[in-house]
Amino acid sequence: MSQRSKRRPSKAAYRQASRLFLYLGAVAGERRSAADVARELPTLDQRTPMTKHLVQDLMDEFMAAGLAEAAPGPRGGKGWRLTAKGAALIERVYHD
Repeated sequence: MSQRSKRRPSKAAYRQASRLFLYLGAVAGERRSAADVARELPTLDQRTPMTKHLVQDLMDEFMAAGLAEAAPGPRGGKGWRLTAKGAALIERVYHD
């Protein structure tokens, strides 16, 4: 058996972890608002009529995979936070 018994993360896992880290950070439970997520979008997508839809689609994808959860703000604004599963993915990809 080789010294490297752990398998490396797939390219898809690396890509997903990178996007998750960019939009929601690396700490589980920290809330990010829709505006925070929108600021991380590519420049051409930040201030278009489709920005809300882009952010919602992105977060829906993460929520469907169990990597993020809804975290409404104090006045009911949209927001999300990283789950323990999402934090574990980022940890596995970046620190193994």
